[in-house]
Amino acid sequence: MPGRFTVLLIAILILMVSQPLFEGHRFAQTLLTLTLAVVVLSALNALRSTGTFFTIGLCLMAPAFAGRIAMQFTSNYSVEMFAAAFSSAFLLFTVVALVSRLFTTRQVTLDMIAASICAYLLMGVGWGFIFAMVEVTHHGSFSAGLLNATPARAGHAAPLVGSLHNFFYYSFVCLTTTGYGDIAPLSDSARILSVLESVIGQLYIAILVSRLVSLEVAQSMMKGE
Repeated sequence: MPGRFTVLLIAILILMVSQPLFEGHRFAQTLLTLTLAVVVLSALNALRSTGTFFTIGLCLMAPAFAGRIAMQFTSNYSVEMFAAAFSSAFLLFTVVALVSRLFTTRQVTLDMIAASICAYLLMGVGWGFIFAMVEVTHHGSFSAGLLNATPARAGHAAPLVGSLHNFFYYSFVCLTTTGYGDIAPLSDSARILSVLESVIGQLYIAILVSRLVSLEVAQSMMKGE
């Protein structure tokens, strides 16, 4: 049976893959709500062993869910910004909780490796929401038109929701320092956040690998004694 971090990893992958596949679909908004709900519940399940992290996560999750439910009945940027802000806060808080767990564990398991991957992917998704909020508040922050400005119609995704896959794409380009060059930050806030994500992404990989390698070496030495 898969561990709770493995379940979270599967949920994150479903969220990332489903967004571009159902771009422009009339049920895109409902699908995003459902996939985010699965990710959030899986994350809470992963954090259940730590009371403080679980409680704070629950407090961040409630308004995020409330915003997403409200968007099923109305589509405006204020509601979208509210939902995006708390969704991002919850996802990035989950990253902090997962990293904390990784640096307190004493054994490398497949589930712990899944947790490290989850933290990395959640950084990209959480930062994608932040970039979306930057574009909404400062339109033209990016060289490409990432935000679908077409007004939402009944049964169709709201503008920010219908454009999230674009911001996820840009976020992971920054996180992995791929630098395709097709999208460039233009505003000061977009530039600072892009650089910050790139630096954090590289530091995470370097520190995490050293941590996992040191644990694996320690385990091997203990088994050899």
